[in-house]
Amino acid sequence: MTTLTSWTGVRAVVTGGASGIGFGLATALLEGGAVGVAIADIEQGPLDEAVAALRAEFDSAEVIGIRTDVSDSVSVEAMAAQAWEQFGGIEVLCANAGVFTGGYSWEVTDDDWDWVLGVNVRGIANAIRSFVPRMIAAGVPSRVIPTASVAGIVAAPVSALYCTSKFAAVGLSESLHHDLVLAGITNIDVSVICPGMVNTRIGDGDRNRPANLADATSTEAATFALESARTTVVEDGMDPLEGARHALGQALEGRFYVTTHKGDMWYRLVSNENEARISGKSPPFQMYE
Repeated sequence: MTTLTSWTGVRAVVTGGASGIGFGLATALLEGGAVGVAIADIEQGPLDEAVAALRAEFDSAEVIGIRTDVSDSVSVEAMAAQAWEQFGGIEVLCANAGVFTGGYSWEVTDDDWDWVLGVNVRGIANAIRSFVPRMIAAGVPSRVIPTASVAGIVAAPVSALYCTSKFAAVGLSESLHHDLVLAGITNIDVSVICPGMVNTRIGDGDRNRPANLADATSTEAATFALESARTTVVEDGMDPLEGARHALGQALEGRFYVTTHKGDMWYRLVSNENEARISGKSPPFQMYE
């Protein structure tokens, strides 16, 4: 079975697609010739605005919005069923939704653990469970593209929870690849996006925090981590569309680990990390720049 070599004619789902990298991915897929894109997001207002903007720019494609809580398997399954019925199939799944919270590892609350792991890990797992069996049955070239982070390869201080969730996202993506190989599934490929600093609203994720998980970590370290994230992504972060174009281009080249940034940042960080692992040294303190 051949793999996808272009986005022409594909139908796609992007979770967390109303803003940031998700909106960039939806836009880049439509630029590449996708005929249908379903944006799944928990925020109805921004979701409606994103759909309207994409419909105005790409009037030859079909764009729909589906309000979805990715941490809820029932919500994701309903979204998958709606998208599949609307388009008659899905070839590209971008499991992108993500949130951030910080603090020292020994300070983080139970609610923070439940919220971040629910979105960043269960959100991907739920999408895989709802879409991959349908993709297998369809038998056409398809690609699953979870969004992790460079923080899923190289850990950072005061971000233990976020890094844990993103390391899990990378591991889940790797295991999905291995499972497909073991099961003899040849029509589905996997690429995991490990973005560097991209100008998104991830530092304002509390706007969507569930009321039943309101006990947020409130310490100096948590405040420092959040303000650092906001400053870094707003002042220094890459344009999300530019990053999405680069990541999707690498996916079409057949890369498993894909990045948002050109240059040697990825190679420097990963090489230093791997050198420490092989030698048994403590992980080096590295900056994502």
